[in-house]
Amino acid sequence: MIRLLVLLLLAGCVSPAPKPADPPPASSPQVADATIYVLVHEWHTEVSIPARRVTGGLTRLHSIFPGASYFSFGFGERLYMQKVKTDTLDMLTAILPGPGALLTTALVGSPAEMYTNVEMVPIKVTQAELDRLADFLWDSFEKAPDGALNRLGEGAFPGYVFYGAAPTYSGFYTCNTWTIDALDKAGLDADPAGVLLASQAMVRARMIASRAGR
Repeated sequence: MIRLLVLLLLAGCVSPAPKPADPPPASSPQVADATIYVLVHEWHTEVSIPARRVTGGLTRLHSIFPGASYFSFGFGERLYMQKVKTDTLDMLTAILPGPGALLTTALVGSPAEMYTNVEMVPIKVTQAELDRLADFLWDSFEKAPDGALNRLGEGAFPGYVFYGAAPTYSGFYTCNTWTIDALDKAGLDADPAGVLLASQAMVRARMIASRAGR
């Protein structure tokens, strides 16, 4: 019963994100001088990265969101994530394996500048770590055979867009699992095993941030 209640809490793995209220300095690729953020909105976590430092396929977002300083990404169950109002049946359905979605938010400043009353952990990364993170994020987007992104719809305000996600969402691979998986794939030794709750994800994020003065 307790396990079911936990899964219901995580169903869909998204809570209403506050609307964001510039720019990061240029840097060297050899030192940990880029800052990423792990943010938590109630039970949902996201990862935010500096737009001007991204490489690879993710640079396509520059033309979609011109002028963005940071891109923030959150994973969740596709139908649940886009619903304005949800009920218990939606929660029960969302914990079953199904299509995922990526909520992509373009920010004109860093999360620390744009959000108030939002818990976040800043993490210093090298350019190589940021490159690997950008690759993971890009691979998380669902793409058509011609490479086009599957844009599902607009969010609550400009720069807040839903895209189809390649990973499958389930009660055992939640938004919080995905967030820590992203950090792990970046080479930050995050270990997503056993992470389901936002509180668990934030503990991992703080551990990473504390290493070597990050």
